[in-house]
Amino acid sequence: MEDTAVMISGQRHKAIAFLRQNLFSSLLMLVFALAAVKLYSLYAQADVDDGHWQQFKIDHDCKMQAGEKGLQRLSWKCNDGQIYYSWRQQR
Repeated sequence: MEDTAVMISGQRHKAIAFLRQNLFSSLLMLVFALAAVKLYSLYAQADVDDGHWQQFKIDHDCKMQAGEKGLQRLSWKCNDGQIYYSWRQQR
């Protein structure tokens, strides 16, 4: 039993020593990990309601706007005077 406690204590001391020697790197990795988790949660919360958009385009007579060369579909201009951008096309 004492050998196990000593071994765990030794491992804990090694981990603490490693964190002290690499404090900046450890904190930086933690910040990046938290940022990645937050970005993923924001992405997962995005509610894509394409059915609503399809009906909105019909109701507001939206016309697709093309880029300068005509190759890119950049936006939709609707009869309410607004220009709408699709977030899916901007990825």
